[in-house]
Amino acid sequence: MEIRKAQTIEEFKTVERIQTVIWGMVDEPPTPLPLLRALNSNGGLVEVAIEEGKIVGFSLAFPGVSGNYRYLYSHMAGVLQEYRNRNVGYEIKMHQFEQAKDMGYSEVRWTFDPMKTRNTFFNVHKLGAYAYDYKINYYGIMGSKENEGVESDRIEAHKFLDRKKKVLEKYDIAASITDFPQPWQGLDVNGDSVAIEVPFDLGSNDIELAKKWRLALRRAVTLLEQKSYIMNDVIRKEKSALMIFTLKKKLGID
Repeated sequence: MEIRKAQTIEEFKTVERIQTVIWGMVDEPPTPLPLLRALNSNGGLVEVAIEEGKIVGFSLAFPGVSGNYRYLYSHMAGVLQEYRNRNVGYEIKMHQFEQAKDMGYSEVRWTFDPMKTRNTFFNVHKLGAYAYDYKINYYGIMGSKENEGVESDRIEAHKFLDRKKKVLEKYDIAASITDFPQPWQGLDVNGDSVAIEVPFDLGSNDIELAKKWRLALRRAVTLLEQKSYIMNDVIRKEKSALMIFTLKKKLGID
């Protein structure tokens, strides 16, 4: 598989088109070709993953600034359904990290939906990012099939390219599922590291259950952030997963 910057008009057209396929966009417009081209020519990074002459995935990133601090912000990364579970997404992100480092960045940021536990496991455990800065209904109600009917809460991933990630092995259970798949009602936060249990796959058929989990996670993560905890690992179990949160000072995060 080849991963590189998009180069031709046809490649940008394909990236525009497959956005709607990957996320099932209906009323939500894709990032258009002119903007993709402009970003790639002016400090951004639009990359394609090509297998046997076909674009099977892509990533889209651009420079981000917070005060005097610069980072690369990865706005989109996706893979066609038939090429998932083949490490394509992992290879795309790892290549993006390498390119970001070559561009002089020490950090890549992006957002993801913490309720989609597969993605949370991928971003935090497999890619080695920390997750913090919870954003309530960040994009509003979205028009894609993946997000239909549920507010678009997101949490920001922080992949530091100039240091190794720290993970504390010991943690206390702050919330466990007792009536699967219904959410827990409260948190018992105590210790340097705490874990909250979440379903590994909620599916997409029960909107009311999804709304319950959205509110439960929103309350839990915002409370943990107020107490200076950030997500630093996800442990996968049979039907659920444990999201591990650790005090910032224990991880060396400002």
